[in-house]
Amino acid sequence: MSAFQSECQTRAGESRHAAARLPAGQVTMRDLRAHTAIVAVEGDLQLDFRDHSLAWLGEAVPATSVTLLEGERFVMPQRGIVTITATHACAAAFVVQPCRVGPVGHHLLHQAAHYLHHLAGLVKTRLRGPV
Repeated sequence: MSAFQSECQTRAGESRHAAARLPAGQVTMRDLRAHTAIVAVEGDLQLDFRDHSLAWLGEAVPATSVTLLEGERFVMPQRGIVTITATHACAAAFVVQPCRVGPVGHHLLHQAAHYLHHLAGLVKTRLRGPV
């Protein structure tokens, strides 16, 4: 691991993902899930994205633009294609942090639904009274 990547990981708040470098004048596009975070670890970034559910309308839907200053973090409100550009003539670097609601989050939701279903059955039985 290079010193630059190590520094970026530390500055990004314990991220285990390597920083992506964006040379001056270049643009990158990423297809990101909802609640994914983008952290500007070096330089400032310009993020442009459209509402994913309206993608079929193409350019008719206005793009949302967000400027991230070095050290700032932005969390995607919905899934979509994001265009990332360095805002100044110098290079920039960023880290993409995937959303943390992975299998553990789904497991907790499934478990909560199971308990609610069990509780509903218990309440139904109690309300019915003796047979």
